[in-house]
Amino acid sequence: LHQRIANGAWLSGITDLESAKNQVNVVARIRREWERIMRHDFRPVLEPAVNAIHAIEDTAKLAGLERALRHIAAEAQRIAETYADMGADHAGPLFNRVMGNQASDGAFFTKPVAASIAARLTLDALGPTDWTSADTWRETKILDPACGSGTLLAAILADMKRRAQRQGANQAQLNELQRAAVERAIKGLDINPVSLQLAASQLTAGNSDIRYRQMGLHLMPYGPDRDDPTRVSAGSLELLGQKAIVARHGELDIADDRLASQAVWSAADVELEDAADAAQNARIVIMNPPFTNRAKMGEKFIKPDQRALRQRTDFLEQTLLRNDKALENFVDKNSLRPLFMTLADKCLASSQSILTYISPTIALSAPSGQEERIIMARRYHIQTVLSCHQPGYVNLSQGTGINESVVVAVRHADGPKPPTRFINLDRMPIDESEVTDLHECLANCEQGAIPNGWGEVSHWPAERIQAGDWTAALWRSPELAVSAARFADDVSMRTVSESDLSPWATGQILRDSYESAEYDLPGSFPILKSKGADSQTRIQSQPDEHWVPKKRNEEFLKLNNGVYPEVAKMLRKAGYLLITAGQNSSTGRLIATADDTKYVGNGWMPITGLSPEEAKALAVFINSTPGRLQLMRNPGRTLVFPTYSAAEAGRIRIPNIKDASVRDELAACWESTRRMEVPQFRDGECAVRRIWDESVAAVCGWDAAELARLRELLHAEPHVRGLGYGQYGDGGDGDAGE
Repeated sequence: LHQRIANGAWLSGITDLESAKNQVNVVARIRREWERIMRHDFRPVLEPAVNAIHAIEDTAKLAGLERALRHIAAEAQRIAETYADMGADHAGPLFNRVMGNQASDGAFFTKPVAASIAARLTLDALGPTDWTSADTWRETKILDPACGSGTLLAAILADMKRRAQRQGANQAQLNELQRAAVERAIKGLDINPVSLQLAASQLTAGNSDIRYRQMGLHLMPYGPDRDDPTRVSAGSLELLGQKAIVARHGELDIADDRLASQAVWSAADVELEDAADAAQNARIVIMNPPFTNRAKMGEKFIKPDQRALRQRTDFLEQTLLRNDKALENFVDKNSLRPLFMTLADKCLASSQSILTYISPTIALSAPSGQEERIIMARRYHIQTVLSCHQPGYVNLSQGTGINESVVVAVRHADGPKPPTRFINLDRMPIDESEVTDLHECLANCEQGAIPNGWGEVSHWPAERIQAGDWTAALWRSPELAVSAARFADDVSMRTVSESDLSPWATGQILRDSYESAEYDLPGSFPILKSKGADSQTRIQSQPDEHWVPKKRNEEFLKLNNGVYPEVAKMLRKAGYLLITAGQNSSTGRLIATADDTKYVGNGWMPITGLSPEEAKALAVFINSTPGRLQLMRNPGRTLVFPTYSAAEAGRIRIPNIKDASVRDELAACWESTRRMEVPQFRDGECAVRRIWDESVAAVCGWDAAELARLRELLHAEPHVRGLGYGQYGDGGDGDAGE
């Protein structure tokens, strides 16, 4: 900022850094000049730096400070002219370094390239727009209710400038347009003042004429009030208590709860809009909503304040639900993310508005998010969903390792909605030039392979989207997405639960009340525990540990014929068939095993209600390609290491094993393959999987060649193979946290 002001020569008395850094007393010179700039403006950026200088001066240890200022000044000279055009957000990584882990507040910053992709897809959704018009910029209100360091807002501002420049705007016009956006249109809310200072810095990059006191960045009250310790605020979610955001139908016109939003540039002689006015009637909401567990909110506060914060959040949720009952099953007591989604919905204008958000990919398929997806599809056209399937680069936020997707939703009036475009990338752009190339390739790709090896575009029927099935985001191969959905909806088969079979999640019970023991310890019982590559290597169950109750009464053991009573109760849940409760999608080998002996499992779920022969038959079907595709549609954690619940196991559709011809054929297949070692999933084609698929095709009347094709595609899925499309050997892996 200092160098840009000096270069523009618009404030007297400010010398460039070349001169300042070479002064004998560099500390005093730079501090004086920063204080002079602050008397004019830019206090949010410079005040923390001046305070840091004062703190170090108080120690009288100035040598290190002088070296640091000279070094930083030299770097600032180098980047001042080009920073605005870099197109990369340096503030997020800087914040992580300075502030440490802010995960309890949901502070996972969007990666710069992901923000750029999201911004471009968002502005594409606006359709043809005159970006050289100042009216367009002023009227396109853009809100990020959890803006952090401003990554998404800066990215959308950069793309607006790019579009204006392509339409003929010169540099002077771009400066004026940027001013129009930052002063009038761009609105950001956050609970962290350091984040907002960084956001302000980013939004003014390349245009030093912008005044901070005119920016729409609001510091939201969070945690206990300094003046009233009995009052606790929930940050941006406080807007749910404002009539301007959530209309209170049928209620008395009671004044809103005081909303003490604080503008980061506040000055006594400037009248500021409050946060509710800033947020309402947005044309665009773009955000990476916090997905913090509500139980972990405000971990930096003392326990009573944490409880009060959760209670305040519950109250705001109830305020919302009283006035929009359709959202009752939308919100989630476990996560903050759905509440931010509802806040975004309430802030958007009633027509011609766009909601773009970063979502955990599993939220696009998890049964727990079904109602959210249905309501979103009812209120919006889900226009685009973008996911990257390159191992190591599946996350769009810094500091996370989960699969994430960009979702672009356009407010849609009643009536038929178009299909949804799914963009499944084989690689993530590494910089702005690659983002530009991807964007240009997408503009010329309606469907099929994206030029330059970026991935593939497909379309998912509106009927599926409206039913809450957004699972096309899980698969790199659109053909697998379609086939997995077809098997899951095949009414010629009944689900496990509909077949009067019961999956049991015995792992938690074992971990809570039992412990491992020597195999010959009296009263112990065998279980299936390990789900790694070296444990269950064959379709025949292989118990690998013995367990006993943690609290044992030896007298009961003697009186009960060598069986502890609690063990007898546990073994009533044992089954001849066991289904995985979660494993690595690449290094695992099987998702079901069977035997003539019943077992329980830790990491494996027994299924009761089966005879040994029926269990063997189902083990073959569930390990076949149709069985795997069904189970993999609902990963509970990540695509690479999914977790499955008993409810999800109960949704698998299976053939009628009461039919002797079906049961006998599949059980015979189990018998013929039970001694065959099953390769890891990532090893690809093998004889045993081919045999299972051919047997399943025969009893179900399916085309064996089609199953072979699907099996081949499943082998090639990046989260199965461990490598992206077009990658071989050790190349292409990156650090998911980078």
